[in-house]
Amino acid sequence: MQLSSEALIAELVGGLEPVKPLRFGTGMALALGSATVATLIVIGWFGLRADLAAGVVNPMHLVSTGLYLGLALAATVTVVVMSRPQVGSDHSGWRWAAVMAGLLPLAGLIVGLSRGGHMALAQEMDHGTDCLLIGGAASLLVFAMLVLWLRRGAPTAPDRAGLIAGVAAGAFGTFAFSLHCPDNDIVHIGIWHSAVVLAMAGLGRIMVPRLIRW
Repeated sequence: MQLSSEALIAELVGGLEPVKPLRFGTGMALALGSATVATLIVIGWFGLRADLAAGVVNPMHLVSTGLYLGLALAATVTVVVMSRPQVGSDHSGWRWAAVMAGLLPLAGLIVGLSRGGHMALAQEMDHGTDCLLIGGAASLLVFAMLVLWLRRGAPTAPDRAGLIAGVAAGAFGTFAFSLHCPDNDIVHIGIWHSAVVLAMAGLGRIMVPRLIRW
C-alpha cells in the first residue's frame, strides 16, 4: 500500500512546474506604467489645460485631481496585494481614500441642488457626458492590466477584487482626463468625474469575477 501511494504521488507531481511568484513591485510598475501611457495619450490627443500649460494651478482642480490620484494609487495597491493572498492581509486601506474622494460627489450634489437641481444638471449634460465617455475610455488600459494581473494571481474574493480594480482604473482615467478638462466647477467635477469611477467600479464588479475564476 505504501509503494502504491508513493507511485501515485510521484505521478501527480511529475508534470508540475515551479510557478514564478508575483512581485508587488512588478504589479505596481505595470499599473503605473499603463496609467502613464493613458495620461500621455489623453494629453497628446486633447491637449493640456490652458492654466496648467501656463504654469497656473487652480485650487479646486488641484484638490480634486489629488483626491482621485490618491484613490487610484490606494486601490491599485489593494488589487496588487489581493492577487497574492496571505493570512492576515488587510485590504481595507483603499476605503479611506474612497471616503475622502467621496466628498467630491457629495459636495457636487449639495451645490447642484442649491442651484436648482435639474437645471444645473441639464446645463452640464453635454460637457459632462464627454468627460464620462472619455474618462471611461482612458480607464480601460489600466483596467485591462489589473485584470491580467489578477488572472496571474489567486484572489480569494474575485467580486471585491473586480470592484476595487474598477475603482482604481476609473480614478486613474478621471485623473488623466482632468489634466485636459478646463472645468473647475464642483458640480461638474463631483458628479461627472466621479461618475467615471462609479461606472468602472460597476463594470469591474460584473466582469472581473468571470474573467479570473481559477
